[in-house]
Amino acid sequence: MKRNFQFDGVSVVKWGDRLIDLHNAYDLEAFGTDLSGSGVKLAFKRNAHAFRPDSLPSEVTLNCSGNVRVAFNDLCAIAAPIDKEGIEIAYFDEGCDWLSFLDEQIARRQEPQGLHISFINGFAVRIFCDEALLAFQ
Repeated sequence: MKRNFQFDGVSVVKWGDRLIDLHNAYDLEAFGTDLSGSGVKLAFKRNAHAFRPDSLPSEVTLNCSGNVRVAFNDLCAIAAPIDKEGIEIAYFDEGCDWLSFLDEQIARRQEPQGLHISFINGFAVRIFCDEALLAFQ
């Protein structure tokens, strides 16, 4: 999976020399596919818990594209409310169960299959893709 970022621990995105804490400093504002189904987009907005908010972008977007597939751990959980706080995001590979993530060192040695997104209510989504790109506003 081609990507323009790394994770510095679970949910902390390292982009160049910047660290963006998606777990604590951002809320997930939108999650969905484009009309063609060939891409997945996650949009995050900085929240009131952000440390030094003036040094952080107000919005972060993650775009996944190329051979996109989406898998869920429990389809019954989709209807449950998804708390905006505490989303975790990291890589996964074929050996990861639904409760585990790959750290950045393992991801460097092997190509991760995609991104694992876990919500506070236990709902988890996996995005298989060729490319994941982060953008800031």
